[in-house]
Amino acid sequence: MTSDNRQNDESLAAIAALRSHDVSPRRAARLRARCHAALETQSRRHAPAGRAGGVPFRRIIGPAVGGAWCLAYLLEVIRRAAAIYGF
Repeated sequence: MTSDNRQNDESLAAIAALRSHDVSPRRAARLRARCHAALETQSRRHAPAGRAGGVPFRRIIGPAVGGAWCLAYLLEVIRRAAAIYGF
């Protein structure tokens, strides 16, 4: 398609002739309020229930165990490298 064909394209001319339509500001505000309410309800439904006396696993215990595992792995790598190089 060359630039001459684009200027004479009937489909593009029909699309260009279309008028744009938009919702009224009042309708947009109502839709926005409904969407916000639905999202808030959904986020409340999926929110984890907090524990009063317990320690959350995902926040403290999991990262502590992962950090200890990484430290043990690093120390073993250093120990084996030292054994290989005779230190």
